[in-house]
Amino acid sequence: MKRIIVAGLFTSFIALVGVSSVFAAPPAYIDPNTGGMLAQALIVVLGMLTGVWFFFANRIKMYFNRMMRDRRGNNEPVVQEVVTPETPQENNVQ
Repeated sequence: MKRIIVAGLFTSFIALVGVSSVFAAPPAYIDPNTGGMLAQALIVVLGMLTGVWFFFANRIKMYFNRMMRDRRGNNEPVVQEVVTPETPQENNVQ
């Protein structure tokens, strides 16, 4: 887990340096490969977001389910049906 966080921070730092270098160019000249550099930065960011989503998917789903359950309110009592067998089951021990 620690390696994932460190790798994500390092990748974010590299992406931020790349994006900031785009803004460091003079406003009168736009480098022809600026679109490629932006695409590379966006691919990294989207990759990190999907990684976080897959890594924490269950927790995110549980959080939203809990929010929806709390929003609806639990005013209705929970009714549990108890099923008892009509005939006792025999043990087939030999």
